Amino acid sequence: MSLHKIVLALIIVSMTGLLGASNCRASDPQNSKTELETILKQIFEARAGAIITGADPTPALTCYDTGTRLGLWALAHEEHKLNFVQQWAKMRGVRFVEAKPSIHITWSRIRGDTAEFVVHQSLQLGYVYPGDPAVNRFGIGTRHWMELIKKDGKWLIRKDFYTDGLGDDTLVPVPTPADGPARVGPVTKSPQVGNYSGGIFDRQGAARYADKYAGLAWGAGNDHKYNPRYRDLNGNGGDCTNFVSQCLGDKEEGGKLPMDGTWYYRYDRNGGSGSRAWVQTEAFANWLLYSGRARRIARGTFQELNQPGNNFPRGAVRELQIGDVIGYEEKGHIEHFAIVVGTDHQGYPVVDAHTVDRYHCPWDMGWDKKTVFHLFRINNGSKQLSRSREVKR
Repeated sequence: MSLHKIVLALIIVSMTGLLGASNCRASDPQNSKTELETILKQIFEARAGAIITGADPTPALTCYDTGTRLGLWALAHEEHKLNFVQQWAKMRGVRFVEAKPSIHITWSRIRGDTAEFVVHQSLQLGYVYPGDPAVNRFGIGTRHWMELIKKDGKWLIRKDFYTDGLGDDTLVPVPTPADGPARVGPVTKSPQVGNYSGGIFDRQGAARYADKYAGLAWGAGNDHKYNPRYRDLNGNGGDCTNFVSQCLGDKEEGGKLPMDGTWYYRYDRNGGSGSRAWVQTEAFANWLLYSGRARRIARGTFQELNQPGNNFPRGAVRELQIGDVIGYEEKGHIEHFAIVVGTDHQGYPVVDAHTVDRYHCPWDMGWDKKTVFHLFRINNGSKQLSRSREVKR
């Protein structure tokens, strides 16, 4: 997990535009909490509206305090995210047609003309393919530490710290999506990969667990809360690998993949703790490969894994099954993990994840064109687990 993401997560955890000029104007001289909550709702609605393909982004970028460094940074952050999403949609050959935010203010402090908030957002998004009316819906969850300031009767954003899976969940300061369509050929599987059905590993159980505990993301269950049986590692290096391990190994609701002396979780009344292989990305990847619990079917950039080839007529990424996992490598190290929970209507894999909470999100959303992806096929968990082998492209 990158340093700037850790810092932002720590800031938010420790604490617990967007708008046209008229929407930012204060109407109550007492700066009531109700008024400010209404303004915040308008802010998030304007941001969501700017995601729709062809929408004018101006209403989402006109309510910032550009006279301060943090205000300018917040504005640039939003611009980069919106640009990434629009580029991603164009390159994947889809159109965004839905964007519906829901916010919950978990903490606030209002002092005169300054107001601070911790805001949790659950954002529902939907896109369509040309000639296909089916809407492919997915969810993102974000945690914001915001500060608003009133100047000349207008409320402006002076600070907004958050990490968003739509465009900045990477080490690259301003990521660019790789080129390539999401829809490629008919829905078929390649014989080289094989189908690990049956056995001990419960793929459907792993996906159900992921959907239930996908946190703040729209679509998630459990009232948008993580499983309390496990420690939440947001703010302590990130919760992505901890979450994927839960999906695979939880014995009550998850995939029931057997733990061992390297990959395990110890439960107690204080939330317990996981082994290094359970919670740390590189250690988890090594355990997958050398324990025999998985094999890496391919590794490469988006274009290498998305485009059809001799071994993978529809691209290697489309060989992934429910319950398989994807590692995201940047600067030579795996920085993130997500679990495959299905596909959209055209066979494009979708994932659930933590740290930036995702529900049925396109597998490459938010990642740079230079990101290297590791595709891991989880074996069925039978006693005869052979040492993993990578399918060569």
